[in-house]
Amino acid sequence: MKYLFLFFLQFSILGADHFVLRDYEKNIKNIGSIKSVIRKYKDDKLIKHLRDFVACCRPSRMVGTKSHAKASVWLVDRLKQIDPKANVVVDEFTPDIEYAKSVYREDFQKEVASNYPSTSPIYKKWNNFTNSMTSHLEKLRTVKGKNIIWEKKGSISPNEVIILGAHYDTISYDKENLVINFEAPQPGADNNASGVASLLSLIEILTEINTPKTVRVVFFDYQEFAFLGARAYVKKYKEDLKSDKFAGFVNLLMLGHDTKRNDKGNRSNNFKVYTRKESDPLHGLDLKLANKLIKAGDKSLSGMRFELDPNGFNRSDHVSFWEEGLAAVTFTQNWEEDPNPKNHTSNDFVETLNFRSLDNAFRFISASIIAWTYDII
Repeated sequence: MKYLFLFFLQFSILGADHFVLRDYEKNIKNIGSIKSVIRKYKDDKLIKHLRDFVACCRPSRMVGTKSHAKASVWLVDRLKQIDPKANVVVDEFTPDIEYAKSVYREDFQKEVASNYPSTSPIYKKWNNFTNSMTSHLEKLRTVKGKNIIWEKKGSISPNEVIILGAHYDTISYDKENLVINFEAPQPGADNNASGVASLLSLIEILTEINTPKTVRVVFFDYQEFAFLGARAYVKKYKEDLKSDKFAGFVNLLMLGHDTKRNDKGNRSNNFKVYTRKESDPLHGLDLKLANKLIKAGDKSLSGMRFELDPNGFNRSDHVSFWEEGLAAVTFTQNWEEDPNPKNHTSNDFVETLNFRSLDNAFRFISASIIAWTYDII
């Protein structure tokens, strides 16, 4: 009897920690159904994913470190805890080091060398950065990358696919000279444990509902080095991605920073969705995807603002999808009015984040993805 009691106690504790819906809640009918499901997800679960991920891989998740190697293992384990039936894929790749080096050198020539004399402090600072990045990339030639893929097949239209992604690696610079600080601790709470935690929580919800279309989630490696993880993924699967049934890529980046005091517009819940520039012939692809998701999110969650900004934001994994002519958008902080000053530093701690805004961002994005799977908006 004692062992039976302990078994039921353990089962009840585990069950209480899992997000569970009743059968009648698993088929979404309208925006009201989405709101109901989203409300049932407890915000402390999102923060637990955030804290656990940061804690798993201290002092940093910089490519080439032992703690970085732990990150992919942790992600696979957490995904299997959330969705034991899932076929989680560890997609290993060889990083294109020469490509990454050429990106940094070409950017330096275009943005700095052509505009500033070699005696300029700006020239010297970014020359240090370029040399530091290319030098460190040489050390990574034998370090394989690992993209972690989870997917839920659509029950009605499995060939209609949307991909969400967040990178899980980190990097730290000396802010004075922009040289990589390989030894520095880098918690990477906002960049980008906030994106990783949001996707883990979204997966918890998706495992409980019926999804007519396919939702794929990719945790990208090597983002901090010219987006090599996303580049490898797109290169490997580009023929499938160019299908008319591919809706696009939704990148989650740095969703935990939000301050009213330092916001130039004096606003809270002030985030953005970045797309290609309006002058880009393929801007319409991004616009169609972004408008659909923003509209669904607006209807599902009041008080949260994701402003559409077609400024060609080029600082994350969506760029690899753009280069292949695919629709891609990034949900992130407002980089123009309220950027996180702790980005890429040792002070990017969990405790510095705005949990309420992170939770709102997660719920907004989750609602928009659920709405997409059901064609509600």
